[in-house]
Amino acid sequence: MYKVLDLTSGETGLLIKDRCWRFEVSDVTPDRILFPSFFNAHTHIADSVVEAPKMSVHELVGPGGYKFSVLRESGEERIIEGMRKSIDLIEKTSATSLEFREGGTDGYELYLKADQEKRLIALSRPSNVEEAEALSKVSPGFNFSSTRDADSELLEYCRKLSRRRGLIFAIHAGEVDSKDVEDAITLEPDFLIHMNMAGRSLLKKALDEGIKIVTCFRSNAFFDVFSVETYRTLSEYENWHIGTDNVMIATPSMLDELKFASNFIEADKLFSAATRNPFYESYTVARLDRFPNLKNPVISVVKRLESCDIECIIREKIYFS
Repeated sequence: MYKVLDLTSGETGLLIKDRCWRFEVSDVTPDRILFPSFFNAHTHIADSVVEAPKMSVHELVGPGGYKFSVLRESGEERIIEGMRKSIDLIEKTSATSLEFREGGTDGYELYLKADQEKRLIALSRPSNVEEAEALSKVSPGFNFSSTRDADSELLEYCRKLSRRRGLIFAIHAGEVDSKDVEDAITLEPDFLIHMNMAGRSLLKKALDEGIKIVTCFRSNAFFDVFSVETYRTLSEYENWHIGTDNVMIATPSMLDELKFASNFIEADKLFSAATRNPFYESYTVARLDRFPNLKNPVISVVKRLESCDIECIIREKIYFS
């Protein structure tokens, strides 16, 4: 296990010796960098067995959509194996991900078979009060689709239950329009996913209330709901996070997500958002020797780093705050 020996400010180079790493002042370009690990703030890994044709959000992932028909036809072992492969990729590029499991108790049990070590922070999605009570004992919280897709009484029950048990509550909102945003904000969730079509005033309202907002660039682009104006507004706030969304649409690699996003948002703002992590104290050691004449490591990490450059990720789980 690697451990921190020393951390100094100023111009630094990273040395690794005897399986320990530390910073030392150096006047040479380092061949490795240490930085806070990426946190993938939104994934759907069961989608690994689905190849997504070009469709609207409702047709593809809405209740009864194409994704769910493919999942019903796929065998359990196939789904589990796809999940495992996605988890491996998440682990290579991030500290962890905030995973949105669907399908109630059955869907969560599939996840537990794929991730027996519970490497992801996997939220469950109950379909009734009884499932909510049962899932609250095995999962770290709840996730829901738009308020348009769920029973309002169940949403309110789960929100109260999550507060009482100290669990996470997350919900999608503002992905295709702003009509579900007010109701979602009223629930005072810990995480709002998307919000790309929420509009500036509703964005500010959510952020002023301390709600964390997660942007999924490639997913938004796939569904033709890409909003650079929204992302630029969010980039000014400390409660902005980044996720990769459905594996059937985009790889669960934060490196891939950041490369795409860097075409629209400054690298330093993306780096800050991607490394905010309320769950893990985590650091990544990555090689830089592929990048000669390095002037700004952040730009190279965001735009050019590959999973093969990452030597190790050092994780220590902490509490949600």
